[in-house]
Amino acid sequence: MSSSKIIDILKPMNYDENPERYKTISVVIVSDTHKNHEKINIPDGDIFLHCGDFTNRGDWLNLTNDQIPQSVIDFNQWLGRLTHKHKIVICGNHEIGFEKFSTEEIQSKLLSNSIYLKDDLIQVEGITIYGSSWHFNERCRAKWSSIPSDIDILMTHMPPKFILDLAFQPRKVASTEPCSICNNTVHGSYGHWGSKSLIKEIRQRIKPRIHCFGHVHDDNGYKYDQHENGTLFINAAADLTRQCFKLNFYLDLQKHSNVF
Repeated sequence: MSSSKIIDILKPMNYDENPERYKTISVVIVSDTHKNHEKINIPDGDIFLHCGDFTNRGDWLNLTNDQIPQSVIDFNQWLGRLTHKHKIVICGNHEIGFEKFSTEEIQSKLLSNSIYLKDDLIQVEGITIYGSSWHFNERCRAKWSSIPSDIDILMTHMPPKFILDLAFQPRKVASTEPCSICNNTVHGSYGHWGSKSLIKEIRQRIKPRIHCFGHVHDDNGYKYDQHENGTLFINAAADLTRQCFKLNFYLDLQKHSNVF
């Protein structure tokens, strides 16, 4: 069973070591478990986030409209055994059967042991979280434009363009051209799979403190954006690494605002 990746978040510059001033909220993030959730060591924490693809596409084949795959039932039961106070889930492109259910049905019948977010904003433990599930029959650009700005955590399944989005493309002719975005690295049979409209919205308007996602299994990891808002990006896809991520928020109780 793999261990989790602990991300050390720098404390604010004016952090005064006064234990009564700050409340620490721990957040655990994972994605793309593809029915292997039991093989991942999920650390304790206050908030658990799953960024989609907890099933496989084949699980939904040959089912009637009201049938639920066993993989969804197993995942929901596993969620119920997690000790985190808040468990928040969005769906990925492998949850193809979700489009047959309403948001209310998904919440009550499929993912009753978590909070399911389709395109919704919630606040838990003083942290604002917006979850945007995979858009099966809708234009992504329209969805990104509806995401509110200045939130703490943005959850999507799709990565942003050029940020931890390099995917192996076996049918692609290996490129010998350097990538100007990636310090002139030659990617060969790998290509950027992220959304250009999403990274544009993030940098120009949304400006989340953290953007967590998955979908691209080959580029798991985290990095800070070099643009002025300094968003922390986390590709939490665990299909290859069996690894999740954990970080801490420091809530300034004197200012009633979040810092990390």
